Amino acid sequence: MILHLNLLHLVLVVGAIAAVYFAVRENRGRLMRSARVFSLPLVAMVLSLILLLFQLAAHQPAWTFTIPFGLGLVGGAVRGLTMKVEVDQNWHLVRPTGRRLLFWVSLALPIAIGLEITGALIGTPGMPLRLAGAHLALLCTGLLVGRAAVLAIRLSWAPHVDLRR
Repeated sequence: MILHLNLLHLVLVVGAIAAVYFAVRENRGRLMRSARVFSLPLVAMVLSLILLLFQLAAHQPAWTFTIPFGLGLVGGAVRGLTMKVEVDQNWHLVRPTGRRLLFWVSLALPIAIGLEITGALIGTPGMPLRLAGAHLALLCTGLLVGRAAVLAIRLSWAPHVDLRR
């Protein structure tokens, strides 16, 4: 442990870079495999789990983390229901539209990780920063997971659109 940082903080930084990378790839508006839609929520879940474990190790009550995650799930589900999706059922391709919100949510993940690292560097007085970072990450993860869960259902029922021309 160097300056109250450990290897999990390095994993968080690499995961934040991966989250922004996956969001930029999806934000381009190009065709993608339907499984690629779920890579960003998976990375966000890993990052949030690490931040949650940091907070549980600091003896924070676990129930306080269900509120931002639940709010995020509801907001993400609403977003997943309202967004327009074109699906090629034969080639398992998808073109989601309206991805600007996804990009801003993915940029909030590095901010949450920055709050965690700053709080860890400060030490004991930085505990509110670390708590805010964990809550922000769980909110963003809830948004991404809720959106992905509704999209998983919608992708199986979406009408076929020929996207490979």
